[in-house]
Amino acid sequence: MSGYVVDMEGRFRLTKKPPFLTPGYQAVGQKLDDVKGIRKRVPLEKDKNYDVPLQPQQTVVQFNSTYLETTGRNERRRGDAVGWGLFLLFITLSITTLYKFVLADLINNFDVFSLGVAVFFFISMFITIIFLINILSTELFTTWHYPIRFNRKTRKVYVRQYDRKVEVYNWDELTFFIAYISEDRDIRAVTFDKDGETVTGMFALAFQNNVIDQSLISYFEFIRRYMEGDDQQLKEVKEAIRYIYPIHKKRETPLMSFKRLILNVLYYSHENIEYPERTFRFYPVTLVILPLLALRYAGRVISMLTSYRHCFSPDIQAECQIDPSDPYDLNKHLPAGNLEQRNQPMWKIVVYSLGITIATIAMIFVGAFMIDMMGTARPHGDYPSMVGKIWYLFSLGWLS
Repeated sequence: MSGYVVDMEGRFRLTKKPPFLTPGYQAVGQKLDDVKGIRKRVPLEKDKNYDVPLQPQQTVVQFNSTYLETTGRNERRRGDAVGWGLFLLFITLSITTLYKFVLADLINNFDVFSLGVAVFFFISMFITIIFLINILSTELFTTWHYPIRFNRKTRKVYVRQYDRKVEVYNWDELTFFIAYISEDRDIRAVTFDKDGETVTGMFALAFQNNVIDQSLISYFEFIRRYMEGDDQQLKEVKEAIRYIYPIHKKRETPLMSFKRLILNVLYYSHENIEYPERTFRFYPVTLVILPLLALRYAGRVISMLTSYRHCFSPDIQAECQIDPSDPYDLNKHLPAGNLEQRNQPMWKIVVYSLGITIATIAMIFVGAFMIDMMGTARPHGDYPSMVGKIWYLFSLGWLS
């Protein structure tokens, strides 16, 4: 297993094809205590019943008596890489505009200083482009989600990693703990070599937070009880689920993208977001960062539109056959939360539509502002303000 490397979030890639300019990757093959980025660990026991409420935290994609499938750890940040990538692209275009004039100056007035500036710009652009490609590859032209599937009958766990490979683990060989990473916390599953200390595999469960361990334990108990519990406990796990994230057969719609973004921004991550109406918190600062949220929303939509459905191999699918009459199949028998979403009152539809409209307008203004920034880099001529033109359009000034 020394051929694999893992970053702080549990992603795997082959060392033969290392992630160029990707910070934070650590070698699997180290002692767990030596893995950088994890500053503290709290052990979790698979054979212990934790007396806590079960909290799926809206991470469930598929649920039945054969397997439980959840999202990956970074689903809540889906689109951020694309959004920031777009921002960096604007910056790169600005640098390119400047570089064009520096190059022209170099040709007309060759000297060592101009040559140095030109080389600096060229190297900066090259590094930025490689960095952008590396970041965007995790969210563009990839799968809608990175599933983690827990098979209750075979006691296997299938994890789709960021290198497009599926790792298969034996549940009984996994060791779990809460990992403290900088300001964040998540649940890690690891496998060890024969010495019981050297890491041979690692992945992170879907839910994370940065406040308290209680919700992480509640999430772990939700997974643990599904894999270890009897029929009565399986029923308890089923009843804890109010929402199925409907992404296993069709991509996320723009409206669903907006809801997931709001879910991850305006709800306390340390509370039970399976009941969002109880955990909603609005902060005035949200209005200040609205352009950034619009950028994240645009990134999420673009990411989904360019991606495709993940399909496990035929061998794994054969191990995950579902009984057509399975009463626990929540993708056929939708839970209460999904039924509520299907029957939204008109005022909620209006609010969501208004939110998407505001986010779109904010995104347009951010783009216009970035274009204006590039325009100011031009040394000659007056550049017309795109923000002014957009404002003229939306303020209906053209009607007067």
